[in-house]
Amino acid sequence: MYDPRDWIQIWGNYTMKHKKHKISTQLSAGFTVIVLITISVISLTANILINHQFEKYVARQHENFTRQLITTLLSQYNSSNQTWNLDYIHGVGMYALKDGYIIKVYDKDKNIIWNAENHDMTLCHQIMDDIYTNMEKKRPDLKGSFSTHHYTLSQKNQLAGYADISYYDPYYFSESDFLFLDSLNWILFITGISSLILAVIAGMLLAKRLSIPLTKATKTAEKISEGNYQIRYGSDKANTTALELAQLGQAIDHMAENLEKQEEVRRQLTSDVAHELRTPVANVSSQLEAMIEEVWEPTKERLQICYDELCRISGIISDLEKRRQLEASNMVLEKEPVNLLELSRAVKTAFEPELAKNKLTCTVTGEPATISGDQKRLHQVIFNLISNAVKYSTENGQILIDIHNLGKNVQLTVKDQGIGIPKEDIPLIFERFYRTDRSRNRKTGGAGIGLTITKTIVLAHGGSISVESVEGCGSCFTVVLPKN
Repeated sequence: MYDPRDWIQIWGNYTMKHKKHKISTQLSAGFTVIVLITISVISLTANILINHQFEKYVARQHENFTRQLITTLLSQYNSSNQTWNLDYIHGVGMYALKDGYIIKVYDKDKNIIWNAENHDMTLCHQIMDDIYTNMEKKRPDLKGSFSTHHYTLSQKNQLAGYADISYYDPYYFSESDFLFLDSLNWILFITGISSLILAVIAGMLLAKRLSIPLTKATKTAEKISEGNYQIRYGSDKANTTALELAQLGQAIDHMAENLEKQEEVRRQLTSDVAHELRTPVANVSSQLEAMIEEVWEPTKERLQICYDELCRISGIISDLEKRRQLEASNMVLEKEPVNLLELSRAVKTAFEPELAKNKLTCTVTGEPATISGDQKRLHQVIFNLISNAVKYSTENGQILIDIHNLGKNVQLTVKDQGIGIPKEDIPLIFERFYRTDRSRNRKTGGAGIGLTITKTIVLAHGGSISVESVEGCGSCFTVVLPKN
């Protein structure tokens, strides 16, 4: 049978065996890894997007600059006399050359009027080599090259000449462009590192906050596994802001309370059994000893006393055996149609001698109600309830048994006019070996498991059992069982 202490012990052993790292360390490490991955993904994505947008920006600037060059060259053509301002064209060409654009200008007859390579070939080659070197070093993926693009120069639909512009295609980054990108990437790196440091600090604080109640719960569980059932997790609002942690603490406290109650019941049972056995054993021992030593004669009356005491001992042992069976067995029900009204009348008949002896009356009322259940087990339920009513009823009292159909269920009530149950004891009467009046052991006999067995059988049938009682006025037990 399930025993919460076994699970507590298992949890304690597991915790001690596998506690390689503190939970705060594990939480901090896990949080740091998650943040690191997140920052890495964000940084990589941002880097790709920034580079892509910057490439588009440089490409647009490249196109705009080329169009501006064509416009500027056309402005230096005098259509009235069909001449070019060569001095200005020279200035434009040298300016463009420094930016990586090599210009050739032709008149309408395709005669060269200005050529950057002819003007300064060394400078042209140096600029091209520098651009090649920088792009291959920093952007080997681009696979660009210098290419020449041809343009027709027209002014007012009149042909003015031609221009060849050579540049690194599709675009290239200048030194200032590379510096700008490096600055952006460096800012992203610094931002990522700063975010990671802040995240680690926040993770450590969060992990510490979460680990405090978990550590407390572990220590509480370990204490409980060691047998300290008085310890409680308690409620610390500062450390149980999470609903799950608060529920964990409540569950631990509830388990400790249940274990404490069970332990109290066990201790009380041990005390009761010892007390109950001590008296009859002492009586039998003294009687037999006196008769062996011939102090007393072995009369029929003295032998009857010994027999009665041995019967008491046998009864206590029988109750303990029932307790063992209750805890060890998985109740298997042999279901069949059972008429609770007829079954109640049959059980009541078996109590007729005892009812007459105690000057009690027992009445069975109600209507026929058939359920699918184990007849022997249900017989035991009704027997235990009537037996309990007989034991605690006063002389000339009445016991009322009533059966009614309630839709898909059947309700069975057993009401007596006995001594009743103290209010504080009502929640405990179904506990194993619990007795509301321990001083009555010699009168009623047994070890107090009848109601526990009754509840177990009822629950096995999918039903419920409850009790209402007023001390000094009597008790009413209500059993509700499903028909199917």
